Amino acid sequence: MRKLSARLAAMLIAGLVAALPAAAPALSLIRDAETERTLRQMAAPLVKAAGMRAGSVDLYIVRSSQLNAFVAGGANMFLHTGLIDELEEPGQLMGVMAHEIGHIAGGHQVRRAINIRNAQGPALIAMLAGIAAAAAGGPQAGAAISAGATQALERSFLSYNRGEEASADQAALAYLERAGIDPAGFLEVLERFRGQEVFTVGNIDPYALTHPLSTQRMQLIEQKAAEARGRSFREDPEIAYWYGRARAKLEGFLDSPRRVLNRYEERDDELALYAKTVALHRLPAPREAVESADRLIAMRPGDPFYLELKGQILHESGRAREAVPLYRAAVAAAPEEPLLKAGLGRALLALEEPAADAEALRVLKEARDRDRGDPAALRDLAVAYSRAGDTGMATLATAERFALSGRSKDAVLHARRASALLPNGSPGWLRAQDILVLDKRDD
Repeated sequence: MRKLSARLAAMLIAGLVAALPAAAPALSLIRDAETERTLRQMAAPLVKAAGMRAGSVDLYIVRSSQLNAFVAGGANMFLHTGLIDELEEPGQLMGVMAHEIGHIAGGHQVRRAINIRNAQGPALIAMLAGIAAAAAGGPQAGAAISAGATQALERSFLSYNRGEEASADQAALAYLERAGIDPAGFLEVLERFRGQEVFTVGNIDPYALTHPLSTQRMQLIEQKAAEARGRSFREDPEIAYWYGRARAKLEGFLDSPRRVLNRYEERDDELALYAKTVALHRLPAPREAVESADRLIAMRPGDPFYLELKGQILHESGRAREAVPLYRAAVAAAPEEPLLKAGLGRALLALEEPAADAEALRVLKEARDRDRGDPAALRDLAVAYSRAGDTGMATLATAERFALSGRSKDAVLHARRASALLPNGSPGWLRAQDILVLDKRDD
């Protein structure tokens, strides 16, 4: 599991405040193959129920203890780790997903962008910027930016927003029904935020701020949940299992290692062992972490993500040569996961041997072709190209990493260097030209 920090303001909330790319603070994203795959599996039946193409919604994990979820920049859904930690049942998170898919399918972001372009007056722009910042960074950030907005304009926008929320609710309920998922989970989530309007802004969970509730909304969802109580919903044990694993893994990586170990001291089931293995690695206690990882692998031989975890523990403990076979086995078990290939490439580079470098270049290129949103893989790819003597492509990989991380000036600088080094009209040269657009945008 890796953290990706990026200034995503223009890309992530362009649908809401395209004219104000500096309004939102930085977001910290987590990249993890297992967790992302689990979230995709949970979203898949809802995307299908919405009549959308499979895989058309991209999911991102925001590292934040706040309880929030939002969509931005097209079909991009962002789920805060705080929300995943809070919602113990997969049906609860799937209710949130269904609601957010309702926003995407309803074209709400497009209408908001049109509304902003047609708006007049700096007060409305400031208020909209504040709402966008709250969606991305929490209510305190939003409150600070939008302090100058007039109450009348804010009431007008939130009224429009409440209409969108009600529409997304109805869509969510329809998607959940078509997918055979009990809407009670969605009701339980909204019950969690009921009545928060009476709190001060600093104490309101971001989900309540950016998804304003109303009595009418709650009545509709309560009615649908009551009607569904007479029906039989089939729970998917596979989804429940993998969601439990995702939550255990996030807990191990994000909570205090000592707290995790104390919390599960008396438990020895698979999920508790998973969280404890990660916590032991983070202490660090490498010998105990490896032994714990071996127990997980014994429980589920060939599991790609348990193999990956042991490989990560060994690699980050200075034992890259032992890590490489584990990463190879993980990739063989889940060849469709580019983040696993990136991990293999990273371990191979640590060997600092010509044959390993050549293999690393190959697998890192494959990882980059499948997933262009992994700056760590781009950093390693630049190293692999450099060791192979391909300075032009190494420079391009660095430019792409800077562009992905929001460092547009550094990205443009390296893209210019790459353009001068790569053959005119080659695929790499064309990719460098794409980055140079950032220079014109900043002007």
